[in-house]
Amino acid sequence: MMHHFNQTMKYLETTLDSDIDPKKIQQLSGYPYAMFSRIFSILADMTLAEYLRNRRLSQAVHDLTQTSAKIIDIALTYGYDSADAFSAAFKKFHGVTPSQVRSGSAYKVFPPLQLSLKITGGKNMDIKIAQKPAFAVAGVLLEAIDNSLCPSAWNQLFENQSFETLASLGNGQSYGVCSDVKEGEIINYMAGYDVTDQRKAKALGLTIMEIEAAEYAIIPVKGPIPGSIHQAWKYVLEVFFPETGYRHSGAPDFEVYAEGDMDSPDYEMELWIPIVK
Repeated sequence: MMHHFNQTMKYLETTLDSDIDPKKIQQLSGYPYAMFSRIFSILADMTLAEYLRNRRLSQAVHDLTQTSAKIIDIALTYGYDSADAFSAAFKKFHGVTPSQVRSGSAYKVFPPLQLSLKITGGKNMDIKIAQKPAFAVAGVLLEAIDNSLCPSAWNQLFENQSFETLASLGNGQSYGVCSDVKEGEIINYMAGYDVTDQRKAKALGLTIMEIEAAEYAIIPVKGPIPGSIHQAWKYVLEVFFPETGYRHSGAPDFEVYAEGDMDSPDYEMELWIPIVK
């Protein structure tokens, strides 16, 4: 996994002044560009879009100091529509303007990143592999949102429906469903409950998502949300996947919530991650 990711990172270095080929990303990493972006953000603690923006602004320093190219031409090279937009982004990142760097001012260095998976002994999770039958979830689906906006799906769900009504749709299990990950941090996210009475769910104006049968890694999560979810994902990517040979299948994955105080260090829930060998 680490080798494939770092090969992909080397490829991305060649695209700082050109377009990224999503097919090349999938060929090198084994994941669609969108899924690679999501996994990158978990491992690197920054979005892929942010990383590439910082690399372009860092690379632009070379053009400013080692060539006589006009600032507008450098701006266009690195994807900015105008010299003003480039200068604003450049100053926000480096703390000085492109003209000041060209005149000798100091600037920030942001080197290429190589992913290093921290596979260490003594760190263990009781992860189970389970085949789950097909089921359905009804709730509020937000499409093409930044992942930081996922809580707003829950806010919208509970603004219009009571816990009792939602629980009565099926077995009362609540899910956060992440599916159809788009480029970068843009995802589709559903806040919902399992549903057996789809007619009732439709009458309530809820969106219904049919989930196909699949094999999952069941990941225990303990601690305050959302930090504990992020740490569980890092464990899966850094330890579980490399050690077992499993990988994310690309199907929807689930945050499986339990009752309790989500801010408590003792709160427990699960992640269901669809897997293939």
